[in-house]
Amino acid sequence: MGTTADIAQFVQKTTFDEFDTKLVQHVKNVLLSGVGMTLAGVNSETSKAVLSYVKECGAPQEVGVIGANFRTSVEYAALANGTTSHTTELEDDTRAENMYSVGVFPAMLALGEKLKISGKELIEAFVVAWDVASKLAIASQDMMARGLAPWSAGSTIGVAAGAAKLLKLSDHEIGMAVSIAASHAAGLFKQVGSGAHLYESGMAGRNGLASAFLAKHGLTGQLAVLECPLGYLHAVAGIANPDLKLGAPFRALDIEIKKYPCCLSQMHPIDAFVRLIEEHSLSAHQVKAVRLEAPPSFQLAAALYHHPRNADEAKFSLAHSIACSFLDKSPWLDRYTTEGANGSDVSAFRDKIEIVYREDLAGQALPITITLNDGSQIHSMTRKITEHINVGEGEVLNKYRKCVSGIFSVSRGDQISEILLSLEKIPDISGLMKSITYIN
Repeated sequence: MGTTADIAQFVQKTTFDEFDTKLVQHVKNVLLSGVGMTLAGVNSETSKAVLSYVKECGAPQEVGVIGANFRTSVEYAALANGTTSHTTELEDDTRAENMYSVGVFPAMLALGEKLKISGKELIEAFVVAWDVASKLAIASQDMMARGLAPWSAGSTIGVAAGAAKLLKLSDHEIGMAVSIAASHAAGLFKQVGSGAHLYESGMAGRNGLASAFLAKHGLTGQLAVLECPLGYLHAVAGIANPDLKLGAPFRALDIEIKKYPCCLSQMHPIDAFVRLIEEHSLSAHQVKAVRLEAPPSFQLAAALYHHPRNADEAKFSLAHSIACSFLDKSPWLDRYTTEGANGSDVSAFRDKIEIVYREDLAGQALPITITLNDGSQIHSMTRKITEHINVGEGEVLNKYRKCVSGIFSVSRGDQISEILLSLEKIPDISGLMKSITYIN
């Protein structure tokens, strides 16, 4: 058997009954986090552009666009929600392969609403989609060195697999869906810090669904194009026919849930500064200078901008996140807007921050030095930068509540969270989708 045949068999045989309680609970937390971030992202500049485009397309009103008060076709809903969720940069990720939740869950929710699936089926499709996407991305990490984005490319193929599961496609049709998705898979590393980077996750969901629909309608592709010489994996990463080891342990259990609305690599540094500020009762006006030592790789995304000019750049500015930690005690969405990026207080504090790059810090804990106005210094370290982010269930619920604050009443927000956290008991997710589509 080859990689494509392995995927088809995995899609066909994997069922909810294989998932243990820990995996099911974690997926529910990821979906709760995902719904919250999508609702919070509706009014961003990038979301407004994409939502305007989707409305203009005038597609059939099949399913809801989360938080946007209108319906569209299932593919355009995946495009809209995949983009809107990503604009907050609160998406949850698996670190080793650079996979993101926003490339997968919006498409599964949209198709699930169209098909009126149960909560169990939604969890099942998400785990299948994530495992295919994630393990393909692990196998093809060399694509990043070529400027390609494993997060959106992997998501496209993963979504095609998850959609094939929900559409109950045959082995042959699943192979065709995967083959078509390989032609659809795209994304560029250098789009980080722009609206196009946020749009790529929506594109992955839409393209993945389209691949499965086209296979159902009889469109064909080369059956082994994923793994053959000069095929997809050979083109993007120089490999052929990898053994993906699909199934348990399922990679969905390794999804790390973000606490702050910015690049994943910023999470441990922000946590360290938030802790130090609390421990030493520090205020911004006490600080003369801040120094963080980091690996050069941070310049590619986490610290791409020192003085960001807009919302998209702010999310990839570690200096901005550090400044917001001192000014706000814990950075949140209001600071990652164009207005927030250009605030005089945060701009002035960013001038106090120095990031020094050292080759020997790759994957290591990062040294911090805070110099106060009286000349005294505070020295500390971040957690090891590759350490898994562990966020408790209470913290996930708090993240969701912060996201929907001002959008829903507390009681309505809690009602939605209760549904999501008991998802395996829901016979039809259509009611849930309606409740998060219409917010007025």
